[in-house]
Amino acid sequence: MKLKDLIKKTGVSRETIQFYLRDGILPKPRKRSGAQADYNEGYVDLIKLIKDLQENHFLPLSVIKKIVKQIQKAGPEKEQFFRFQSELFNPVNQFLSNREIIGEEEFCRATGLGPKWLANAESWGIITPRVVDGRKIYDFEDIAIGKVMVEMDGAGFGPKDGFDPATLKHYRDALETVVSKFNRRFTDLYFDKVPKDDFAELGKNVLNLTGLYFYFIYRKLARRDTDSYIRELERGKHA
Repeated sequence: MKLKDLIKKTGVSRETIQFYLRDGILPKPRKRSGAQADYNEGYVDLIKLIKDLQENHFLPLSVIKKIVKQIQKAGPEKEQFFRFQSELFNPVNQFLSNREIIGEEEFCRATGLGPKWLANAESWGIITPRVVDGRKIYDFEDIAIGKVMVEMDGAGFGPKDGFDPATLKHYRDALETVVSKFNRRFTDLYFDKVPKDDFAELGKNVLNLTGLYFYFIYRKLARRDTDSYIRELERGKHA
């Protein structure tokens, strides 16, 4: 795309983009015929990331420059993951925007999830809207799960690639068992020992912390297990 198209897509001025290029925050674009610069969609993602790090995380450009370079060195897979993680887990955006969606049609439009798979996800207990006056209301977690399902399909991990999305229900059921056991242990330990208001506040803190724990421990265990299994397969091939 041309520079004017990049400006339109990002909402960032020509002067700002040219400054990013001069200062090395953005990589130099490749040249087409003559001196015409060609910007791909990666520039849109990078500029949005830069603005997010500036406006929502208050990072100086010197630090942002290092982050952008590290993301580019990490390759497109990690760059996509960073973008998606920043979009979903940005705490400022969660507070400033409406994190609930009313109605299936609006949910599908916002997440990209098709009506068929939304219905399946609801029947599996993965996406669980509450119903008010006959209307379904989807919360932030529902929205995030819908987007994750779409990203999985786009990343080559969907029905057309041989992955059965119904497997997600089994993961959900297994995790529900773990969560239920943990919650009961927590409640048994603290329910009669702290005042009601303190118990509620403690519960919120524990919920957030254990959620982060599950997130990071899954990544750690999955990476380790995958590496181990690949080594096992390679040994089998050379046996």
